[in-house]
Amino acid sequence: DPQKRNTSKRDFEWYEALWKRLAVSANQDRVIPKLFSLSTNIPAFQTHFPDSKILYMVRDPLNVLPSGLNLVTGVLDKRFGFWSLDENIRERFIKRLYNAFVELLKRFHEDWTNGSIDKTKVFIVKYDRIMTDFDELMNEILTFTGITPTDEMMIEIKNTADRQRQYTSAHKYNLEKFGLNEDQIRSDCSFIYDTFLNSVNNKVD
Repeated sequence: DPQKRNTSKRDFEWYEALWKRLAVSANQDRVIPKLFSLSTNIPAFQTHFPDSKILYMVRDPLNVLPSGLNLVTGVLDKRFGFWSLDENIRERFIKRLYNAFVELLKRFHEDWTNGSIDKTKVFIVKYDRIMTDFDELMNEILTFTGITPTDEMMIEIKNTADRQRQYTSAHKYNLEKFGLNEDQIRSDCSFIYDTFLNSVNNKVD
């Protein structure tokens, strides 16, 4: 957490060294990393990497939060038997993890709304568009990033768009398993709905 222990300079220098090596080894002039915790410190990231362009995905918190909780606890259960631990320990861990996920959303939202982020270099990707409007979304992303697609890339985009429109998620999340309910998540993440989703009537996938 850069607000409690800021290691941004060290981290960004490590990123830079790593990405330069990747670019050289691949004979490319850019890299496309996937950074899960970048949302806590985008203004500093943009200062260090002024030419960077960021794709930030926005998805209904009713899906994001239980998905993250399910992923982390699933890994911990396989390795350490998480769901066999004392109930108080499980509840304490889940509460802290949930609060951390909400904090990630809050940090980005605060920087986005108070002008700390250079919005000309951030593209908001709404998850629903990935599923229903993938081809047009990719056209917008290619324009934003300045990438000229090859014929092969355009064919793959079209094929992916066709598959996405027919896709139905097999994931069903049990909020009660984590001591949560829809109203709590909507309340805790109301800022995401108000700013990006404009609806509080979404249902869990």
